[in-house]
Amino acid sequence: MTLHIYFALKYFRVTLITLSLISLLLILIDLIEHSRRYSYYTDFFGILHLTFLNLPKSIYQVIDLTMLISSITFFLSMTKTSELVIVRSAGRSVYGAIFSPIIVTLVFGIFFLAVLNPLVAATSKTYLNVKETHISGEKAAFSIGSEGLWLRQGNNLEQSVIRANRANYDGSVLYDVTIISFAENGSAIRRLEAEKAVILNNSWHLSNVKLWPLGKGLSSEKNAQINKKLTIPSNLTKEQIRERISDPSSVSIWNLRSHISQLKVAGFSVLRYEVRFHSELSHPLFLVAMMLVGCAFTMKKFIGNKKSLAIIASIILGFSLYYVKNFAQLLAEGGQLNLIAATWIPSISSILIALGLILHMEDG
Repeated sequence: MTLHIYFALKYFRVTLITLSLISLLLILIDLIEHSRRYSYYTDFFGILHLTFLNLPKSIYQVIDLTMLISSITFFLSMTKTSELVIVRSAGRSVYGAIFSPIIVTLVFGIFFLAVLNPLVAATSKTYLNVKETHISGEKAAFSIGSEGLWLRQGNNLEQSVIRANRANYDGSVLYDVTIISFAENGSAIRRLEAEKAVILNNSWHLSNVKLWPLGKGLSSEKNAQINKKLTIPSNLTKEQIRERISDPSSVSIWNLRSHISQLKVAGFSVLRYEVRFHSELSHPLFLVAMMLVGCAFTMKKFIGNKKSLAIIASIILGFSLYYVKNFAQLLAEGGQLNLIAATWIPSISSILIALGLILHMEDG
């Protein structure tokens, strides 16, 4: 028991140090990138604010790499100090040294899923709002619920509220659209309904449109116009809408099931969100796989340049498994692969592959 606690605390410390160093590197990279992109719109403190709001999402995206590097570092230090040799000579199974890191990795995975994931969702939304405020002077309003998709656009002279019953996967095409425009004093000036709306080059391209002018003493129906095609300007971009609508990471794991239910009621595609939900649930298992991959090639004491080759082999295998996992999820999002198979099998098979390598290295 004492040996397990020792290994667990040492691995925990190595993981925290690795995570801290990677976080510092991400802060530096993000700071440079945000300075390049947004220095025209805000000062240094605004850029720093954006950097730290984006930091949880950046960390979340490199957790797999963090676990892989932590595992390689931990087991290299164990072989360097001959601690694994001592464990073997004491008659203890070397596989006992793996048990503690597995438990610690699972604890980290559950913590990331239960705590960091909601933090990423909250900071991602705030990041988008702050970024839009710096760029356009106001934050755009986006909402998806059982009543459909709601957007707000406009400038100092006119504001418009857009409602759509349905949309495509990234929100660039809306169906059964209603747009109500308001003047600067808040009075409604125009209402239009369209069968379809496509966002292109900062403008909405509408199809099969009926437009009603609104105003005091004005007969709206009598003055209504019907157009096959109509284009209206917009301060929204396709990228802004995609960031809000098609990015499941902006929804906390705790709210994802209810959000999927709302999207189903509203008639939106939920496949990306369902893939995200199962992928997040299986993520702790994939972190364990990354830890096992790291130790598979580094548990033995190597001589000369074989240690470098072992590290390179671990990194290549880790990235290969990570690529296969992401590729399977992309196929599932496109409806070309079963949801459960695409999200759970890569994690489980990665663990089995890593365990097979460990058995081969130790007993093969």
